[in-house]
Amino acid sequence: MTTQQDNRKCPGSARWLLALLPLLAGCAFTASDSPLGESDFQSLGDGPSLRAPAPTAEAAEAVPVAAAAADSVMAEIPAQMPTVPSISDLLAERPDLAQLEDLLSGALRMLARSQLEPARDVLFLLKEEATAAVPADRDSLAASYLRSLGRRVTLLAGVLAEQEVLQASVADEDSLLNRAYADLRGFSFPDSLIPLTLPQRRAIEADLITHEDERVTKWIHYYTHEGREQMTRWLTRKAAVEELVGGMLAEAGLPQELIYLAVIESGLNPRARSNVGAVGPWQFMPGTARHFHLRCDWWVDERRDLEMSTRAAVNYMSQLYNRFGDWALVLAAYNSGEGRVERAVNRAGLDNFWQLPLPWETRNHIPKFIAAARIGADPEAFGITPGEVTSLAYDVVNVTDATDLALIAECAGIDQERLRELNPALLRGATPPGNGDYPVRVPVGTGVAAMRRLRAVPLAERLTWRRHTVQRGETLGHIARAYGTTVRDLTRLNTIGNAALIHPGDKLLIPMPAALAERSRLRTAEAGHYVPPEGYGRVSYRVRAGDTLTGIAQRLGVSLSHLRRVNNIHGTSLIKPGQRLYAYRPTN
Repeated sequence: MTTQQDNRKCPGSARWLLALLPLLAGCAFTASDSPLGESDFQSLGDGPSLRAPAPTAEAAEAVPVAAAAADSVMAEIPAQMPTVPSISDLLAERPDLAQLEDLLSGALRMLARSQLEPARDVLFLLKEEATAAVPADRDSLAASYLRSLGRRVTLLAGVLAEQEVLQASVADEDSLLNRAYADLRGFSFPDSLIPLTLPQRRAIEADLITHEDERVTKWIHYYTHEGREQMTRWLTRKAAVEELVGGMLAEAGLPQELIYLAVIESGLNPRARSNVGAVGPWQFMPGTARHFHLRCDWWVDERRDLEMSTRAAVNYMSQLYNRFGDWALVLAAYNSGEGRVERAVNRAGLDNFWQLPLPWETRNHIPKFIAAARIGADPEAFGITPGEVTSLAYDVVNVTDATDLALIAECAGIDQERLRELNPALLRGATPPGNGDYPVRVPVGTGVAAMRRLRAVPLAERLTWRRHTVQRGETLGHIARAYGTTVRDLTRLNTIGNAALIHPGDKLLIPMPAALAERSRLRTAEAGHYVPPEGYGRVSYRVRAGDTLTGIAQRLGVSLSHLRRVNNIHGTSLIKPGQRLYAYRPTN
């Protein structure tokens, strides 16, 4: 394709991006280096000229005045300004980050010269390396740089997709862009960047739902006989969430029938978990969930949240359709992974799902979907009557920092179990700490009162805080396991820069809901962090040469098991002279 043809197809904004690439790259660049001619730089198609217009007489007269004003301002600035770390300083001190910046500059130069294949390789390498380069010391400047790098890499990936289309010799432009973006799987592009060609999407009814197959017949028979109770329960849940899920599907231009994917994946149960670790109504694996910006950690698992996980599933299915263009292959890829489906298509030399060598589970997955969709379209015709539907309507209360769900339920005037049903993503009975405002759902009509009452409760009283004193030999891993939390949470909440640098006597704050606090009290006792009964006091003994645990226990008047438990001595009887051991005895 000639340069003139490229310019006609490329919208004005894209031409500006292509022309500015050499400037972004920060490298010497001439018209001879560029895929565009010198005349293209003077005036690209119908876009604005890149040459600055000659200044007017009034503008020329204003320059000395502006310069004098700038000099006046600069004169008032102290000669010695306090220095703050800059990105340049960071890159000078972090050769790993400096190398990433050099790679980005190289990718820019490759894109400017239309060297698209090596540019693609570099962008994928950058994405992988940037993820692995998260600073272990929680350096905020390095973290800010990596976030910036991630944004720039994603934008460059979009430019790469656009340039690939400009070099193609066939159109339709939008369908080519869809394929180009789909090939860049793994980059989280803004929804507004990827073009959608909704009229070109084949109707799922003609493409899939009406397909006749003996496996479909088998599953229809199962769901209307042995599995009738299960299907009735599933369709009842579907009716309750149909407005929410259907609205998101419609907004993305996806078929309404795709709700049955969640029906057969999980029965629309937010707490569903597969034997391989997929969780929630849409059964996301942890890696895929994080790619689509679902939070999965010790406090929160947003795969369980219907609204958040549906938004992620809609984005995922849109990407899959842009890649495969066939609804059966989309569902197969959702079930077993797009890489596996693509390899099966390449090996078979055809894209007909019904003839592909795929795993048994996936071969049954699509017939199950078709059977559920046909039954759900008219359940009464199959002798199934869904149960009464509970309203899904709710208000949202933005809760600041860690707060016990029992307190929020009390403020909303509802049962705590009802609050948990509305917020299945909250795993620990509390909102996560250090998170700013977290949206908590309460029944519709209770939000305003709940927020007003909650604001009257001080932050320090919204959660039970356990204070732990570090003992000799303890690590953050031991302490985290004892309290049912994670090392990451302990280091973040206690501003510990290096997880290995804790010392006996250090005080750690551990936030937790009241119910979990009581369980952890028992757990810490079992783990060796002895919690004495009321009326007991601590005594100590310094080990001497020749002492044994049995002899020390007798000397202190306690049992051997008590001595082991209090001092966290398990699986050994080894003690050293000078070591101090503790026990608890009644104070009277």
